[in-house]
Amino acid sequence: MSAVTESTAAPAGQYEPPKEFVRKQRRSNILQGLGLLVIILWCLFPFIWMISSSLRSGGTALTDPNIFAGPFSLSNYADVFGQQFHYALRNTIIVAGGTTLATIPFAALAGYALARLGLRNRRVLLAGILVATVFPPVALAPPLFRAYANINQNLGISLIDSYPGSYFAMIVPYIALTLPLAVFIMTTFFAGIPKELEESARVDGASPFAAFRRVILPLAAPGVGAAAILTFVYATNEFLLAFTFAQTNNSVRTVPVFIGNFDRVGYENPLGQIMAASVLVSIPLILFALLLQKRIVAGLTSGAVKG
Repeated sequence: MSAVTESTAAPAGQYEPPKEFVRKQRRSNILQGLGLLVIILWCLFPFIWMISSSLRSGGTALTDPNIFAGPFSLSNYADVFGQQFHYALRNTIIVAGGTTLATIPFAALAGYALARLGLRNRRVLLAGILVATVFPPVALAPPLFRAYANINQNLGISLIDSYPGSYFAMIVPYIALTLPLAVFIMTTFFAGIPKELEESARVDGASPFAAFRRVILPLAAPGVGAAAILTFVYATNEFLLAFTFAQTNNSVRTVPVFIGNFDRVGYENPLGQIMAASVLVSIPLILFALLLQKRIVAGLTSGAVKG
């Protein structure tokens, strides 16, 4: 009898939480899970609707609110590629990638200078940078068009609706429009990194640039990734300047311009083809974000510990 009592008794020193606390904790976990599920569905629904509409005919997608009602087919994707969409996708990747590769190094150097060099009127400079982020692209279109026309007239270099000159015509203003926000993001991340890490690298014999490149920049990888994603997305989605400098030439026309000038197939509403093109252009953005996500996670720990 004593043996049974000893085997069923709780071990000495073990704490058992009250049953009411356990029930409250379980209800809290369930509510949190349901809330997270609602947020995920809310965020994913537009993409699910876009994929569903891309697999249905334009008339069905407009009249039938049930996104899971067929018939489904890949004909919209075939129609999109039949209109040389692959050229527009290539041009978008080139322009957005070129803008990102040119913007991020300048933004990193400028952000480091604002965060570390103790410049006078630093707050005024940051405020001016933030004001520049709301500069309207429509104000750049007329003077840039005139400038590019003069370049063509005087130097014989065509930058409007020409290959590959229109790449340069789009990338230059995109850098000017995305650089202020990228600089502000990088300044914020550099300012949050302890100066002691940089000073330790200097004591070990690293030059200022080597300390920046090997210690500070890896730790600022989340900021670099965030700035790169925002820059890439902006250059991918921009329409006005792309329409101004690459309106009809398929060799340089980007996806937003392609969708805006989409040719109707027969008498059917082209909603299905537009959604198919939108799904296809979303794939590089998703892959780019996933690629930088690995860099962001690695940047949280790299450079902080000496090997």
